Amino acid sequence: MKQTIGLAMIVRDEEENLANCLKSVQGLVDEIVVVDTGSADRTVEIARRYTDKVFLYHWHNDFSAARNFAITRTGSDWILSLDADEQLDAVPADLRVLANNDSGYEAYLLPLCNRTPESTSDYSRFPVLRFFRNSAEYRFRGRIHEQVTVSRPGVVGIAERPVIWHQSRSGKERNRKRGRNLTLLRRSAAAEPNNPFLQYYLGVEWLGLGKAAKALPCLQESCARLTDTQVLFRAPAVRFLVICLKTLGKIDEAICVCIEESLRYPAYTDLFFEGGVLFEQRGEYEIAIKWFKEAINCGRPPAIFSHTNGTESFLSLYHLGYCHEKLGRPKPAKDYYEHALSSEPGYIYPLYGLFLLCLAEKGPQGAFEHLKLAGHLACPEQAEALAELFFEAGCAELACACLESAAGLREPAAGERSFTSDKNMARRLARFLVYAGRFEEALALIDCIRCTGGEIDRELTATEVVALILQEEYKEAKTKAFSLWRRAEGRDAAWALVNLISLCRNGSLSGRPEKNREAAVVQATVEILENCLRHAPMSPGTGISSSARLAAKTIELLIHLSPLGCTALSAYLQGKAAAVRRMMEYKCGPAGRLLS
Repeated sequence: MKQTIGLAMIVRDEEENLANCLKSVQGLVDEIVVVDTGSADRTVEIARRYTDKVFLYHWHNDFSAARNFAITRTGSDWILSLDADEQLDAVPADLRVLANNDSGYEAYLLPLCNRTPESTSDYSRFPVLRFFRNSAEYRFRGRIHEQVTVSRPGVVGIAERPVIWHQSRSGKERNRKRGRNLTLLRRSAAAEPNNPFLQYYLGVEWLGLGKAAKALPCLQESCARLTDTQVLFRAPAVRFLVICLKTLGKIDEAICVCIEESLRYPAYTDLFFEGGVLFEQRGEYEIAIKWFKEAINCGRPPAIFSHTNGTESFLSLYHLGYCHEKLGRPKPAKDYYEHALSSEPGYIYPLYGLFLLCLAEKGPQGAFEHLKLAGHLACPEQAEALAELFFEAGCAELACACLESAAGLREPAAGERSFTSDKNMARRLARFLVYAGRFEEALALIDCIRCTGGEIDRELTATEVVALILQEEYKEAKTKAFSLWRRAEGRDAAWALVNLISLCRNGSLSGRPEKNREAAVVQATVEILENCLRHAPMSPGTGISSSARLAAKTIELLIHLSPLGCTALSAYLQGKAAAVRRMMEYKCGPAGRLLS
């Protein structure tokens, strides 16, 4: 007989997430039950669009009681449990195959993946018991961080699919929830001081709040009390313990844990990765290399282990490149960086090391040609990162070439420039075009952005004013600068730009900012100086660029603006000198062996 499947969930103030969650299960379950525990927003209204089984439940600080109430309102043979900030990645057959199996399994661990907002490749996987038979034997327990308890482990299977994706929340929201969780956990731990699961969760919450010293004893106790039959919790507890010790600077203790536990769990890839990071942090790069290679050899760990995506591949490859670079072995370093990038194109950190190695060996133009030939400009994320790196290195023209390659921009037709719908990329390109000396193209692109997207932001307006100054279009530049002044967030930049216009036109300041605005105006002026100095002529003998002349005027402005301006200029120049020294050391040190 076909087994029926019901989604049972509890919610509160989840109007931003609930619709996406419920959409993700449409067509995959036979029944949806939503229990609201006291929402003050549109959560209940949204739930009723997807099901008529919406119930209200009086909240009394007990998650298990609320979840079990939802289960009692579900008439299906199997229960799927999700939170509102989760979505199910599945095809119709995924849950049906599990529910109608003849293997004897009555519950399943499903992979739960926690995303971070920074990158689609940056997520951690945890096995969680979220799919089980609707019987009195399978109920949630625990007031907080509730779990479905299983008295017969042999009836629990491990499924690779479907996958539950947890949506990242803001730092403020995460901390609010951690504070709430800690209150309930400490109350529960006081009643059950020997419960290793509560100690585990306490350690995780404290660590998430940046309180490693408070997390340490909790994680140590949970690791000591949890057994291998509870590896679902013990494995992540061990890894969190390593991270906690590392955070506290107890590197030797963390290494000891990695060595001991990797012998206990030889298939746990993430422990070898963490060991490699620890040895790398100690500067023992040869040993670190062995640990990272072992992580790659292990491959993706068994599903029972919590796992960070990439420890078996691109993360370890990146660190292998870094270790070889630190040991003065540029060729294997470049190879590992390239391998990491091909393994996960969206993980761009290896690109920075690869860029510096290529720059030291081949110079800017040679580095650009090498990176282009290697295909890095064909990946939008990598091309954008390289554009910023070339711009930072004083190669605005090459920065433009990176973005133009990524965006597929064509040459101007009928006096216009076409660009992709990616407005952020267009804004960056406009900025780079200005400091590459391509003023007309930059201004045309800014006009296109304004026409398609309305008012342009403060930074792009300031860039437009700079382009007009460099063209000696002082009247229009002043008009644009005053338009920037009318926006509260743009007044500091407007002060700097109006004074620059005055210096360029007649050699005098137009006024001085109020004392309470002085520091911000000085900072805005330093930013203009920084951008101007990034423009370098592509070939010798081309003379002093207009950007260089504007940089000289910017320095003059800082000197005459106030003593604070002189101090800021001095600090800036010292920073630039230090950066040049670091680059020279890089080229002449281990990385410089490329040149021999």
